[in-house]
Amino acid sequence: MRAPRGAGASLRTRLVTALTLLVLVVAALAAVGSTLRARQEAAETQDELLTRISELAAVPDPSASADVASTGAGAGIVVEEISAGSGHDLPSSLPDCLSTTTTDDGPQRVAVRTLPDSRRLAAAQPIAVRDDAVRETVTSTLVPIVVAVPLLVLGSVLVVSWALRPVESLRRELASRGGDQLEPLPRDGVPDELTGFLDAVDTHHARAAGVLEGRRRFAAEAAHELRTPIAAVSFQAEHLLAARDEEERERRGRTLEGGLARLRTLADQLLVLGDESAPEDHGQSVEDVVRALAGDLLGTPEGARADLRFDLEAADGALVPATAATTVLRNLVGNALRHAAGAGPIEVRAMAVGEAVRLEVLDRGPGIQDPEQVLAPFHREAGQEVPGHGLGLAITVRTLERQGGTLALLPRPGGGTIARATLPRA
Repeated sequence: MRAPRGAGASLRTRLVTALTLLVLVVAALAAVGSTLRARQEAAETQDELLTRISELAAVPDPSASADVASTGAGAGIVVEEISAGSGHDLPSSLPDCLSTTTTDDGPQRVAVRTLPDSRRLAAAQPIAVRDDAVRETVTSTLVPIVVAVPLLVLGSVLVVSWALRPVESLRRELASRGGDQLEPLPRDGVPDELTGFLDAVDTHHARAAGVLEGRRRFAAEAAHELRTPIAAVSFQAEHLLAARDEEERERRGRTLEGGLARLRTLADQLLVLGDESAPEDHGQSVEDVVRALAGDLLGTPEGARADLRFDLEAADGALVPATAATTVLRNLVGNALRHAAGAGPIEVRAMAVGEAVRLEVLDRGPGIQDPEQVLAPFHREAGQEVPGHGLGLAITVRTLERQGGTLALLPRPGGGTIARATLPRA
């Protein structure tokens, strides 16, 4: 499979490249340092040899003369007298020390010594001969470094490949798994540096498994909930076609319209509940949100008959995500209207609490037996005769979670329920 556009080089390539560059830099520094050191040592050795030969030449001993001849010949060194009138190529004005001069034969390195009888002897060595000696020394120093560089690079490749074997094993393990195989990854032979990464992957897999399981359950429950209204609408359509007169046709048509409206409401709720995206929302004052919602509710038969009371003084003009707050209040107030409209006034309160806004809907209805379970999709408490699909509170929870809010269903002193939603300010 091709790497996605913009993906970086593999870890293996990065490590091998980095180690290779490190080897080359170290080898280059070693080569430069060794070359300079070898040149210096070779020059010092040649100067010491030149000085030693000049000292031996000054000794009036036949054996010393033999040593001078044999040693000097091997190093290209020539000993000659440079006193005035002796006939030679070297200048007679050279000082008694090591110096460099130029003759007809080219540059020469010369060591001069004055004898007790005032004669002056010079041991001369061509610079070309000295350069050959330095070149041999440098070559013998650099050859091991040049040979070692490719061996070190090859060793780096082998070491990196060996070190990344656990990563390659994990890659093969992940590649061989199916889309629903989200169990923890194996830890056998995995280095400590990868443990934290694998823990994060396993945590992500656990979350993904939870999401997949939730989606499977939601799909199964949605299919189950849709089966009955679809069957009812189909049955009503058949009855409409079988109507014998206009009056029966109109009555059965109204029944079919009501069934279609309930089916459309259920489908809309399922779409909202199944939408994983978090739509963009704009800030609006709590007062404006409640005012718009109150206008919608009072225009319905249930809202017109109910005793709705609003207390927004403590909101202090706080801004909330308008769409989310409208969805939350519409569902909570709608639940209260369906279950407790005839049991007493329904109160809607809003108050600013730090960086959040608290929205409360209070009723005097029968209360909630299981506040935790009633938040699950499609859950309806036993004994309820009010029509519905059990999705309103689930949609409210999903809406609040997307905004970082919470919902709590609390028993109200004296009977009834307090539905308390908390939203961060917009």
